[in-house]
Formats: sequence, structure tokens, C-alpha cells
Amino acid sequence: MLCIGVLGENLQKQTIEQILYFSKRYTKKQICFYAGKKQKEFDKAYKEAKKTENALFLVPIQKKTIQYCKENHIQFSIFVCLSSYKNSAIIPCLTNSGILIVNIDDKRVFPLQIKKENQLITYGLNHKASVTVSSFLEPMGHETKSKIQCCIQKSIQTVSGNIFEPQEFSLFLKEGQKSISGALAAITALMAADVQISGG
Repeated sequence: MLCIGVLGENLQKQTIEQILYFSKRYTKKQICFYAGKKQKEFDKAYKEAKKTENALFLVPIQKKTIQYCKENHIQFSIFVCLSSYKNSAIIPCLTNSGILIVNIDDKRVFPLQIKKENQLITYGLNHKASVTVSSFLEPMGHETKSKIQCCIQKSIQTVSGNIFEPQEFSLFLKEGQKSISGALAAITALMAADVQISGG
């Protein structure tokens, strides 16, 4: 089981929707999604996910969730930070080889202090981002979905050690979605989880 935490108030909903959308299209992994706020329900969902072979446990993170996870030694393989937050509080929630994903366009997330065992992957519109877009097309005519040209600018090592080499590919976003940042965060998280994403 891989735990993916998504922290950030503004784009959290859009990012999670995109992760669920792309997961259905590009992976056979079982997605265990928990959106509640009660600790007992969280514990139950976490234990169920651990029993599920080849599962991705997707959790929208609140500040209380971070504290709870630290106190109960629950760690995430992938942590998506959509907005600025004290990274000193986040790092203990990462596994030893965990991946921290941040929006390079949000300068408030820097400077970052992560353990050398952890990996940092950036996404955003900045030309220095690991994952960015080279174009964005709004739906035209009878089309209902926006389309992006996703650009992987740096090699990305997944949680299992596989490598995604620099490449470009086109993707349709979930119908009604126009958040480029949310889409990039979702794509980056799934690639880090060894999901091969490419093609319309």
C-alpha cells in the first residue's frame, strides 16, 4: 500500500478529483479514498487500505491530520504540498524514502529542509519545474474537456526506484476542470506512485 497525502486548502479538491480521474484511466491499482474527519474512521480506512493489495490510500490532509499522523506514527510515501506550510511538520510524516511534491510557483514553500533520503519533485508553470505544461487548450466546439501538453523536464524517480525520463505527452483533464496546477500536482503524484500516464 502507498499512502498519498494532499495538503492545501485552495486546490485540494481539484487535485484529488484529478488523481481519481487519472487513476481510473491509467492504473489498475485500487484507490482507497478517505475524506472524513473522524479519527476512528480514519484508522478503519487506513487498516482496510493496508489489507488491500496494490492499493493507493489517498488522504486530503488538514493540519489536525498531520498532528494525528505524527502521534500515531502514520507515514506517507508521497506528500503533495499545494500551499505553504511548515515543512518541519511535514517531514516526519514521510517514509524514509518518501517523496515530497511542491508547487515551485509558490515561493512561500522555500527554503525546504528535507532529509537526504527523501526526494523533492516540483511542479508548476515555472521553467525550472520538474513537471510543467507547454500548452493548454480550452474545449472547442462540441468538446467538453480541456487539454494540456504535459512536459516532464527532469528525470523522476518513483517510490519503487523506477525512472520516468524527460518527455512530453497530451492529456485531457476531467470534464469541467480548468486548474492547471491541480492537474500537474495530480500527474506528478501518480507518476511518483509508478503510474504510467500518457496519451489523450
